[in-house]
Amino acid sequence: MVGAARRARELITEICLRWDFPELAGDACIVATEMVNNVVAHARTPMRVLLARLGDAISVAVRDESPAQPRFSGPVAPTAYGGRGLLLIDSVASRWGRLGLPGGKVVWALLNR
Repeated sequence: MVGAARRARELITEICLRWDFPELAGDACIVATEMVNNVVAHARTPMRVLLARLGDAISVAVRDESPAQPRFSGPVAPTAYGGRGLLLIDSVASRWGRLGLPGGKVVWALLNR
């Protein structure tokens, strides 16, 4: 899984340009990086990165094979190591959530123009 976040960013940037959403590429890359890094650090399972165009919005989702659901408890102490991934996603996405599935979960975020 080394390089997974970098590869996700490359693909998302390319797709955002193809779909004529260049202004969302940066935020979509932030979301994907945090989601992918969470799988690498916590779930440690294979994953799929999914991107969908929904009118004037883009959905970024990551599916993994862990049933453990991410928890968002708001801001963390400035001296804390880590724990800011969901805070970053929450700050750039118009909405985000998680869906438990048989054999894992999907964490998703919606980015509006």
